[in-house]
Amino acid sequence: MKKQLFSNPLNVLTRKIRTAGLCALIYVTTHYTQAEGFANFTQTIPGSTVKFDMIAIPEGVIQIGSPTNEAGRSPTEQEPKTAKVKRFWMGKCEVTWAEFLPYAYIQQSNVAKSGKPIEGITDKDGITHPTKPFASVYRDHGDKDAHPALGMSLPCALNYTKWLSKKTGRHYRLPTEEEWEYACRAGSTTAYFWGNDAAPAKQYAWFKDNAAENIHLVGKLQPNAFGLYDMAGNVGEWCANSDPTKPGVLRGGAWTEEVTQLRSAARMIETEAWNENDPNSPQSIWWLSAADFTGIRVVCDEISAETAVSATTSTTQAKVPVAEDKSDIKTLYLAQCKGCHGETGKGDTRIGKTKGARDYTTEAVKATYDEAKWVEAIKNGIEKEGKHLMNAYQDKLTSDQMKALALYMKGL
Repeated sequence: MKKQLFSNPLNVLTRKIRTAGLCALIYVTTHYTQAEGFANFTQTIPGSTVKFDMIAIPEGVIQIGSPTNEAGRSPTEQEPKTAKVKRFWMGKCEVTWAEFLPYAYIQQSNVAKSGKPIEGITDKDGITHPTKPFASVYRDHGDKDAHPALGMSLPCALNYTKWLSKKTGRHYRLPTEEEWEYACRAGSTTAYFWGNDAAPAKQYAWFKDNAAENIHLVGKLQPNAFGLYDMAGNVGEWCANSDPTKPGVLRGGAWTEEVTQLRSAARMIETEAWNENDPNSPQSIWWLSAADFTGIRVVCDEISAETAVSATTSTTQAKVPVAEDKSDIKTLYLAQCKGCHGETGKGDTRIGKTKGARDYTTEAVKATYDEAKWVEAIKNGIEKEGKHLMNAYQDKLTSDQMKALALYMKGL
């Protein structure tokens, strides 16, 4: 495939900020470096005519987070800190339905085996695809190819990037929060990437004041200095979650939000209410029934998908706790079991109650302890009377980890 090259992003950045004054220009040219040959490109999804543009984001150092006196600041926002960011590519626009639907609605001929109701559908390449939402995937918010895809959960967004990597041979993923804010600010140190005054927001973002209670086609307003469109507003953009025990985070605000949520440091933290309208039992882990404002913007690394998979596998294996130190085992438990059983093991979370999760703090449950049986359940998952109760962990944990986990749960 022939790559379509665009103008050097540093030159675009310089042109965009001339009106901001000499100080801003000095900041940008001092803090960003651009290597020869590192350029924008256009990605075609193999097997289709769907294309999207990727913008080269140069490496640099930036101050992210918001000062405590910034107007509209929320307690959930990060404290100011300095971050060094390596160069990467970021989607010029948010992921659209044209890009997302081939992943979400896999052709039956490509299905390797029927997925479980919660776990999704596995294709012949081993990539997991979501189950169908209980209602229209569009949520009556626009079904044009260039509308941003919306309503997906963080696990769904993560699996989309795995599918895209497998299809293209490049390593696509979600941005870290540091990368996202770095790309959004594009050299600015103000509350919004266009300045401290919220008044020009309608030139750059679809939000509560101008969205008319709906999403809009991507790339129709003004971009930021890096040439990225809709970094504020339209749909919120999932960021990679470094701690799976914590809620997911959206950046950029959304069409549903007030102007203060368009600030570069603003964060939207996932809550259980985002899926409260799902009538299914158990509820879908792929679609958020009450959150029609979530979306995706991908980034790309300078490594192949195959190299990334290998590195991710080895890193994951190294980081998953296997020691007998109780704090390590607790970390393992929180990462794998907290969603159903909660921090204390009572099984009183919303998902736990739906699935009828066991209360491991009771003597009655402790009395049933049998290492071989408990480990077998962890390994193969649990289904009862056709109802999916627990995922299988045979591809995620080692035998030693399963034994350590079973013993830890007995001691809760």
